[in-house]
Order: sequence, then structure tokens, then C-alpha cells
Amino acid sequence: MKFKHISLAILALSVSACSDFLSVLPETERTVENFYKTAADYNTAVVGTYATFKHAGLYGTGGGSLIWLGEVSTDNTEYGYTRTPVSAIGFEIEDLNYSLSNTYFRDAWQGHYQGIGRANAILDRIAGAEIDAALKAQYEGEARFLRAMFYFNLVQLFGDVQLVKTEINDPYATAGILRSPASEVYALIEADLATASEKLPATITAANAGRASKWAAKTLLAKVYLAQKKYAPAAVVLKEVIDANAYKLMPNYSDVFAASTSFANNKEVILAVQNKGGQIGQGGGFYSLWTPFGAISPDFGISGGPGDGVNKPTADLIGAYEAGDLRKVTSVATSYTNASGMVINEPYPVKFLQTGIIRGESDVDYPILRYADVLLMYAEALNEQNQPAASLPLINQVRKRAGLSELTVSTQADVRLALEKERRVEFAFESQRWFDLKRTDRFVPVMSAKGYPAKAFQNLYPIPLREIELNKNLTQNTGY
Repeated sequence: MKFKHISLAILALSVSACSDFLSVLPETERTVENFYKTAADYNTAVVGTYATFKHAGLYGTGGGSLIWLGEVSTDNTEYGYTRTPVSAIGFEIEDLNYSLSNTYFRDAWQGHYQGIGRANAILDRIAGAEIDAALKAQYEGEARFLRAMFYFNLVQLFGDVQLVKTEINDPYATAGILRSPASEVYALIEADLATASEKLPATITAANAGRASKWAAKTLLAKVYLAQKKYAPAAVVLKEVIDANAYKLMPNYSDVFAASTSFANNKEVILAVQNKGGQIGQGGGFYSLWTPFGAISPDFGISGGPGDGVNKPTADLIGAYEAGDLRKVTSVATSYTNASGMVINEPYPVKFLQTGIIRGESDVDYPILRYADVLLMYAEALNEQNQPAASLPLINQVRKRAGLSELTVSTQADVRLALEKERRVEFAFESQRWFDLKRTDRFVPVMSAKGYPAKAFQNLYPIPLREIELNKNLTQNTGY
């Protein structure tokens, strides 16, 4: 049974104080004062923190900000909608012509801080919780893992950000908080993940699918190290994950994303946004969002569309697949048959394909961390320590699964380019392209060479205008 992300309505609690100290809260009314008591309370709070994944600023099925900022802003995808005033914010991302009021920046900032706030509320109380010690350790580990992930996304997207380590109930309390240096944010992230890797379980049962394991914490920690060019510690952590044998590549690339692949059988996905269809508000909508704009086709399932045109594959991405690459047919369709039976040559992603009766109600999960990433990150960490020969077997494991021949390149520079290409097609539509290009200092060179108006300052996104208007102490990123 899938671990379902639920909204945390019961934690949206009033913080107003009662002037009558003799007042007693009714036992049936849930407030901050009487909520954090039982293991079930803490479990609900943790589940609610995971639920942040489905915020519009992250992977929300309405077209989450991480899809736009991780894919549409790159050479991977474009906005397949008609250019109108309504669609202007989407085309700002595609055109690399950002306005400070763009809602995708606003949502990313707010969504991640909402998750941080939920994690902080748990961490402020868990030390004193009178619950089972094993559960207590797990819940603390999960809260630290999630806080680290939210801050990691923020520091990559925006650079220096406000560093909030405790729960804040006063709506005006953040008005005086300045942006902390990225180095301090990374220090908290590393500390949280180190603690999380000690407290989280090594194995996640099917009943708890979607929760973070020890290996999820270590995989994320390695990604954090790579982002800071700390290649030696990244390699150490990644080798630990590989040597644990807890995860492996699925035999077929398509099995990683198939709705029929159960959590118990999917040994590649280390962490994913969990989706559950059935009109309960937990279904995934990526497939229907990404089909061609306005198109009606039996190829899109029983409901047949219409599509929304978000995340349309570029011709450049399609051309990046080598002949015989088995990942291509799993990832991209290059045409569809319309309602009149005519074949329309327009590409769209099919990686998260599920053509059920209800539009936007897919069971297919959205991976955040998977084992193929572990192998390719390990290859990168070794290559950047001038060990290109040691990197090749790791890359070739991924290529072999894709039906491709082994690479024989030998220089560090050649391996860098090979990794860049391999990661692009392996993780297409998984919100990794912008982060990869940023990490390797390749965003401007790659995008400029393909005619995009990329500028060096766009290695960071702008601080949302709304946040600067609310907090005059916040500074804007250079260039905006």
C-alpha cells in the first residue's frame, strides 16, 4: 500500500494567545498546545512535511516550479502553449527573460519554506517527545532529511537565503531575517543529512513506501557535496550506497516508471513523490499536463485529452538520444493520432504514461533520487579527482541497460562531456537538467551555443519580488 501524502490541515493551527490563564482547551480541539503528544501525532506531522512535495512550488501536479525551473529553462523542453498574456509567465522561463513577479519563483520560495516550517516544528519538539525511541529517531531523521532537501533546493535556486532553524509562529518574525551566506546554509544541510543518515532505517517496507531511508540521506548528501565540488567526500558516501547493495538498476528502463511496477519490485527508486489515483487528490497529473496543447487523441487514454503542452521536448533533446537507445521510446513520443485518425508529428513526454479513465489521476510516482544517479554521480566524483578510467565502468552500467555500446573515451574532459550527455537522456523530464548544468558550470556555455540568451547571473534565479516587498532587508541577486 502506498504511503499517501496528506495535507496537514490539522497543523494549520491558531497561534493567538488566550488572555484568561484559567481557560482550558477542549480535548477534542487540535491546537499546537495539545497536538504534539503521541507517536501518531508526530507521524501525522512528518507525513504532512512529505506532503510539501506536492506544493505548487515543488512537484505539484499543476505544473510544479521545479519542472519549470529544472527543465523548461533549459535546452531539454519548451512551453508548447499558445503565446498569450495568460501564458506569459511560462514563456518567461523558456525565453530566459525573467520578471521578478513570476509566480514560479514565488511558489518555489514559499513552498520550500512551508516545508522547512513543518520540519522545524517537529524538530523543536521531538527531543522531549515521550514516544518509542525507534520511532522518535526515525521521525527526527525524516524531519532533518526533508529540511535538508528543501534548503538544498533553495540554495541552488536562489543562492544566499534566509536560514530559519526553529519554528516561527509570528507572521512578522521573518521581516528582519537577512539572507545567510550559502556556505552557512550548506553547513546546516550537511549536518542535518549526517544526523538523518544515522537515525533513518536502512530498509523501507512496502507499507511505508515514499519515506526516506538511510541511503536516501546518503545519496542526497553526495549530491550536496557535488554541488560544492567536494568530490572526495562525495565519492566516499556514494561508494557506501553502492556497497550496501540496497538498490540496483532495474533490468529495463521502462520498468522504473511503469504504473504496474510495485514499490517492492522497484529496486532503483530511492525516493519518489508518491502518487495514487482515484479522485482522492493524490493522483499524478504530469502525463496529461505534458501532452500536446489542446490535442485530443485516443493515444492519451480513455479521456483522450485535451493536453496542456507543458514540458514539450525540444528537437535538440530528441536528437541527443543515440541510435538504439532504449530510453528514447520510454521517454518521448514524436507523434500522436488525433480524433480524426490523422497522425500529428508533435513530440511529448511519455515517461510517466498512464492512460486511465480519469485525466490527471496517475498512479505513476515521480522519482527524486534513484540508483542510476548514484552511479553517474560516483563517476563524476571519481573523474573530477582525475580518475577517468575508474569512471567509465559506472557510466557503462547505465549505458548497457539502455542497449548502448560501452564508452572508450579516456581523458577527464571527454568523460565530463560523456557524463553531461548521459545524464541528460537518463534523467530527461526529471527536473535535473538545470541543476546539472549549474553544478558543472555549463549552463551559459551550453545554452549560449544553442542560441539561448543565457547570462552568467542566471546561474541563480531572482529573489521573488513579493518577498523583497515584505522584507526590505532582503537583497536581490546580482543582475536582476
